[in-house]
Amino acid sequence: MTDQPLLSIRHLTRQFPGSPRPAVSNLSFEIAPGEILALIGPSGCGKTTSLRMIAGFQIPDEGRILLSGRDITRVAPEKRGIGMVFQDYALFPHMTVGENVMFGARAASARWLGHWLELVGLQDYADRYPDELSGGQQQRVALARSFAAEPGLILLDEPFSNLDAALRAQTRREIRRLLKSTGIGILLVTHDQEEAMSFADRIAVMQGGVLQQIGTAAEVYDRPVNAFVAGFLGRTNLLKGAARGDLCQTPLGALPLARPAEGEVQLSLRPEMIRLTPAPEAEANGRITSVEFRGHDVTYWVDCSGLELQVDAMGGPRLCEGAPVLLQIEGRLVPLG
Repeated sequence: MTDQPLLSIRHLTRQFPGSPRPAVSNLSFEIAPGEILALIGPSGCGKTTSLRMIAGFQIPDEGRILLSGRDITRVAPEKRGIGMVFQDYALFPHMTVGENVMFGARAASARWLGHWLELVGLQDYADRYPDELSGGQQQRVALARSFAAEPGLILLDEPFSNLDAALRAQTRREIRRLLKSTGIGILLVTHDQEEAMSFADRIAVMQGGVLQQIGTAAEVYDRPVNAFVAGFLGRTNLLKGAARGDLCQTPLGALPLARPAEGEVQLSLRPEMIRLTPAPEAEANGRITSVEFRGHDVTYWVDCSGLELQVDAMGGPRLCEGAPVLLQIEGRLVPLG
């Protein structure tokens, strides 16, 4: 990777007429060459507006967009050097796969068509039409068309949402491997947390038009900065406690903290950090109130002196509703801002 970012977003703000607040406010982040960044958040958080500003479909009220150091904030979309794969793939139904791929290609030759189709594993499909392909194959055609334009950056807008659940995970792995092999920078916009965590090198979490946290999936999951990030990226239990340095007094007793804190705090306790063991009534500190069996794992809801906790277990004894249990915390709780 070079020292210069591929994409640099600096203080982007966009407010629509009649709206009480900006759709996007003071957004800043960077993407390195060859990096995949996922921009995630709930519906209405501003991620699609951000994507449209980067693509050139909307102009920001404030801020700058730099691609390889070139200011493209007010450059026309077709002159930005950015490719885009839409949610519905936007293939031309009257064109063959080959014609779709070469539409807008920089090097319009049969040799290059073969190169792009081979890259996405569709070298034998040049003469077929989009309606003769599966959803995953149509997605590959859309990617090949983006590659053929030789962009510096590709934007992916909810690219896996039209695939059925059985194919989604496999397709994500294959597309990620393909994209990483090209060295092209990628910005993925999605509301799917699992998709973002498994697909991207880093994730950026948005809420209410504001970037809340950016980092690797492990960093953001393990060290969320606030309750929204903790609850949006995975599942968590929120506790209150009194912190003093590296320890915090909670309804579950004195527990270690991931970072020092002082005074009244809110804590994030991930469900997989709690271990349950059957216990006699006299030794138990909780009771199971509900069980959700999912095959490879089980979610238990446990009442602990009036505090309801979610516990995710991959193994161990199968426990039933009403069973008294002993809760033990493994790991450190995260104090939230």
